[in-house]
Amino acid sequence: MKRKKTETMDKSFTDVYEDSIQRIKSGVEQGLSFGEACSLIAVKDMGLRETIINDSLKAIIAELHFSMGLPLKQIAMRLRLSLSHLLNAKKGMPGEGKEVPPSEHHQGSRFA
Repeated sequence: MKRKKTETMDKSFTDVYEDSIQRIKSGVEQGLSFGEACSLIAVKDMGLRETIINDSLKAIIAELHFSMGLPLKQIAMRLRLSLSHLLNAKKGMPGEGKEVPPSEHHQGSRFA
């Protein structure tokens, strides 16, 4: 006899991943530090948790720095992280070496 799956078991990896990243981003939008926002996710697998946290930080950097043109120092202060932490996260991001000219920055971010 098969056990009934719980709602948590039904969630796919992608759903957990995306929901967790959205929860972190929403926490930051509401003024939480990055660390406080990361504490909002309930992912017990440490490898998956680390991946989600790293990817969330990269998504925030992409939004605020590359799309909106905010300086990394300002983002670091807002997230309450060290500048070196942001610089390390930025390494290896797609297109990391290409700065977006100010004329091409997008407006309307939810982080602003």
